[in-house]
Amino acid sequence: MSTPQIISSVLAFIIGISIFWMVRKDHLITRDGLKWTLISLGILTYGFFPQLNDVMGLKLGIAYPPIIPLIIGFGVVLIKLLVADIERAKMQVTINRLVQRLAMLETDINQNKK
Repeated sequence: MSTPQIISSVLAFIIGISIFWMVRKDHLITRDGLKWTLISLGILTYGFFPQLNDVMGLKLGIAYPPIIPLIIGFGVVLIKLLVADIERAKMQVTINRLVQRLAMLETDINQNKK
């Protein structure tokens, strides 16, 4: 086993243990923990079988296969940013509606006091 394989295996193991610990301590919800577990399994697989990169490069017609993990990582980050923006927009709508309901309730309370 080569040094990069050992390093990626250790990193995947550390990520997996960290995710398990964070889910157990309620620092991370189970749904997100599952996503991160899949990522750590991907890192572990890629660490044990680096030749998969060359096979994917040949199949996809990519002349420089080491760029594949960067492209995949960049795509995952873009998707994560999009999902985070969608969730933030939903939360903002919910917050605005709650503020409006609170204002209506305060108005009702103030009118009933008079």
